[in-house]
Amino acid sequence: MPFEDLIYLENMTIINVCVSEGEYDMKRLTFGVPIAAAISILLVVCCDDSSIDASLFTVEVIDGVRYVHNYGPQLGNTPDVKLELIGKIGKLESEDEKDILYDPVDVARLSSGDILILEGRGCTVKRYNKDHEYISSFGQKGQGPGDFLSPFFLRLNTSRNKLYVADSKISMFSLDGSFEDGFKPEIIGGSSIHEQYRTSGMVVLSGSHVILPSHTSIWVDSGEHKLLSVYDKKGTIIRSFGAVKQYDNPFLTLNANIIYFTKDNNDNIYIAYAYQNRISKYSQDGKMIFSTDRTLPYELKNVMKAELFKSGKAEMEIAWPSVSSVTKGINIDHKNRIWILTFLKQPNRFGTFDNEENLTDCYEFDVFDSNGILLFKVPFPNIRFNNFSIYDDRIYFIDSQNESCIYEYRIVERN
Repeated sequence: MPFEDLIYLENMTIINVCVSEGEYDMKRLTFGVPIAAAISILLVVCCDDSSIDASLFTVEVIDGVRYVHNYGPQLGNTPDVKLELIGKIGKLESEDEKDILYDPVDVARLSSGDILILEGRGCTVKRYNKDHEYISSFGQKGQGPGDFLSPFFLRLNTSRNKLYVADSKISMFSLDGSFEDGFKPEIIGGSSIHEQYRTSGMVVLSGSHVILPSHTSIWVDSGEHKLLSVYDKKGTIIRSFGAVKQYDNPFLTLNANIIYFTKDNNDNIYIAYAYQNRISKYSQDGKMIFSTDRTLPYELKNVMKAELFKSGKAEMEIAWPSVSSVTKGINIDHKNRIWILTFLKQPNRFGTFDNEENLTDCYEFDVFDSNGILLFKVPFPNIRFNNFSIYDDRIYFIDSQNESCIYEYRIVERN
């Protein structure tokens, strides 16, 4: 007969663990302390931390990994923060060239508060100060060292004194725009930076290693858990990791495992699945620490469905994946909280909503602590965007198609 124990974990967090009698010994060994000792710890912790409502989540522990199931946010319908618009960078029309952004695709923020914006079609990195005044730019279209063809990611190293740009290759620059080094990722079954993953992410670890999405041949053909690959400075893969959900149909497998990912200051990696209700945390050596989920206002589906495709007068019915859109992106804020942009409504077949749709009704932020517990939800501002990034207490929404601009918001703590 199942019973429930309350267990103390890191960072003063209390969790519910559902344990069956047959699994009791396994769970004891997994936690590394006897259940009685854990409960003794709990009695002390309860006096110090009354903010955690253990009835709002449960945890399973399987092979040493915590699986957190959130049933509601800890703060109910009252978010702990609000988003305050600071301003935007970029205009559709201007007499001054520096005020126009050509296909902005990514943003980074320096320790000084200066903002770096990567232009995809412009093949340029532009720098603005904290008041959104233009400072300088570098980059050009070309195939030489430091040149770009169609760049799509811009990342800083942990110290924020080196800049990495992802294109058909990875290029490294000093903050003044001087090219320092670069590499072309090891090719396995095709280009390692392929179209399917151009929005999923790039991470620069403390040792200058770079994490990119693995080419699908690494995990589809092998059937192994290798969604992400770590590259050294020469572009060689030194390890791969990341849980893969397999389906009988390869198209379903490909769609189910499209991801977004980011890292914290300790080089822990966080993966959010676009079409699964799953966010996972990994250590820098690729060991899964936890996987967490939350309740959603729709039923998840990942099935093959007959779709009618037209080309002129020709029509063809093709079996096509029919999947539920769950997550739009993931980032970590200055308090080590995990921000997940979650779909509230399902988009159309083109991945968009009707023009008159209020986007506040289409998305919301689910904010988790570093143990995977859902803390609160934050309403999404009604703005068009393609991607977002978080640096310190700032959120940058990238609108590359509608207004060709960057919106800067401040995360304001209510207390």
